Amino acid sequence: MGKFLLFLQKLKESDMLTFRIEARKTSPEVIIDKKNHSIDISGSSTFQNTSWFYSNVLKWAIAFNQEGAKTTTINLRLKKINDNSTKWIMLIMRKMATIIPGHNVVVNWYYQPENVNMQISGERLKLNSLIPVNLIAA
Repeated sequence: MGKFLLFLQKLKESDMLTFRIEARKTSPEVIIDKKNHSIDISGSSTFQNTSWFYSNVLKWAIAFNQEGAKTTTINLRLKKINDNSTKWIMLIMRKMATIIPGHNVVVNWYYQPENVNMQISGERLKLNSLIPVNLIAA
């Protein structure tokens, strides 16, 4: 059995409901909530080693959504984001929508009205994604 399949089996056997990564100066806080079928990413995502970070977020997101959830909500509340992080977030959105048959993904992109860069980043994400993105000024 592969490592990821073994990981999925162990997670299924556990009663763990939340996976959390604390924010750092350049990396975001991530909360994956199994009970509410949500992924919350907030803070800054400007670090360089995005592959390692977001590939692990993706593994946990997939693992937590194996038990029949019809919809996963991804809430993005970022103050800053770089291109690599944007690519990984798009990949997570795509994987969540395609890896589980019949699975819906709702993406909420929250931005502060005075943060024009984040509004533009959200608009770009919306334009380049096949998954609907809700832009929310908050």
